[in-house]
Amino acid sequence: MRAFVFRTNGFLLAIGSAILLAGCAQNAPYHTLPGEPDNCRASATGDECARAYYQEHQGFDLAFAEYSDRGNAFSDRFIDDVLSRIKRRAENEGVVLVTFIHGWKHNAAEDDSNLIDFRRALRAVHGILQEDFGDSEIGRRRLIGLYVGWRGASLDLPILVNTTFWDRKAVAEQVGQGGVSRLLLELDEVTRGVDKNVMVVIGHSFGGAIVVSALNDVLTERTVQRTRGKGYAPTIGDGVLVLNPAIEANQALSFVEAAIKADYRPEQYPLFVSLSSDADQATHYAFPAGQILGLVLSWQQEDLERSYYYDRLEPEQEKALREEHLDTTTVGNFAPFLTHRLSALGEGDATIFTVKSCDEKPQGCVPRGLTSLDGQPAIRNLPKGYPLYFYKTDATVMDGHNDIFNKRVRAFVVTLIDDVVRRGLARVRARSDGRPMVAPPSLLGDPKAFERRMQEVLRGMPDEPDR
Repeated sequence: MRAFVFRTNGFLLAIGSAILLAGCAQNAPYHTLPGEPDNCRASATGDECARAYYQEHQGFDLAFAEYSDRGNAFSDRFIDDVLSRIKRRAENEGVVLVTFIHGWKHNAAEDDSNLIDFRRALRAVHGILQEDFGDSEIGRRRLIGLYVGWRGASLDLPILVNTTFWDRKAVAEQVGQGGVSRLLLELDEVTRGVDKNVMVVIGHSFGGAIVVSALNDVLTERTVQRTRGKGYAPTIGDGVLVLNPAIEANQALSFVEAAIKADYRPEQYPLFVSLSSDADQATHYAFPAGQILGLVLSWQQEDLERSYYYDRLEPEQEKALREEHLDTTTVGNFAPFLTHRLSALGEGDATIFTVKSCDEKPQGCVPRGLTSLDGQPAIRNLPKGYPLYFYKTDATVMDGHNDIFNKRVRAFVVTLIDDVVRRGLARVRARSDGRPMVAPPSLLGDPKAFERRMQEVLRGMPDEPDR
């Protein structure tokens, strides 16, 4: 009988192992061909295009950088070739470079929904840039999308994919601390210092975790250095944006605390922008639950004394900053970090965006989800020109964790890119006229102007192209 049970259990274990192995997503690059010039202009579905790590489409280029679970590039030759091509574009006609890092349950396969939607977004960005800047020097820049791929989807089995939370979160942080950090710094070096180049970094979900892990030390260093009498913190490219980032607030505390120490010059560019939604159940409930289970035996959490930390409802009382809250709340949902509330009314072209600071609308910036943090916690007296923007929105803009490519979110993202491009154009004109190259203020510092520009972008956005 024991032998029978043993053999039966062994058989079931073997079957289970076989199912898991069959359901594992590949741990290898999806794009392994170098890509000939114009390889995707005639057909974006042909094998020569689909397998290429550098694709030249009508109106934009699409490049790939793919990484292993340990955060290492699968091929240094592929990465070096991509960087060389972007550098040539940057030195010649100039580039608008949009780097996108996907999140959990996604990868770099051609049929992945994030990749499909990223292509659609690039077409929309190209259309708007051509409409606004087609006859200018900036309009001649080449739009390049760089898709950073990693094994966010480690299992192809729908029933079991949610069990990969802790594993994929750890991998995301490893990827960020590994090759992606170096990649972003090299791209920054390629595009920096030339007015005709623009670079924006975007990360979603665990892709946002990769961005924060990759740039935490860099952003901390740059904000600390600006306190040495400079008053300006150099950006990574022209800005960093994370959408529903799935990484705990504790991982961003270092650069937030460095950023609040002193005022900034009026021309300071935004260093970091976050957009998270109340409608995101994954980061409001699943993430805290996962963190509570994962951290309960790992860390001893303490209450921290922070002179800047207070509750708007009780401004004179001291309030402890609790590591419990920092560990179980995502960067974009952590109420003390929040700076603005974004919402939208109406439908289609009639959409009206509203942006309010958290001081104006504190009820829009209170703690939500699975948390014991309450009240209206905030950072007291943010410095002038504060370059970190944490936007909280709701289902009127972003209806769920993965709803990041709808037209309203794209209007937000494209407006940020458009703002960077316009500041670049101002610098180009100043150079040609022999005037001092002082960048105009960012739209993010003027909520009303930001609202108007998002509405203009949304009205001019083309209909959704076919996938």
